[in-house]
Amino acid sequence: MKKTALFAAALAVLAAGSASAASVSGIVHDYDARTGVIRLQDGKAIALPVSVPVPANLTSGSAVNILLNADNNQPRAVLAR
Repeated sequence: MKKTALFAAALAVLAAGSASAASVSGIVHDYDARTGVIRLQDGKAIALPVSVPVPANLTSGSAVNILLNADNNQPRAVLAR
């Protein structure tokens, strides 16, 4: 319950910074730390810039929300639960 509340609070804070920013959500299929690519179960692949921190709890099967910059659709934050 606490993790869900923290996830929701973090998402609200990040989303408030840019109301027009898009996001990509899904279930993680795998994450390659060497290349910085997250593959979702629906087949989407998101390449993370080295400046975007990856949560320690990001594992296969995790629900993830990747927030994108409004101006260039580049990943700016990764939230996993």
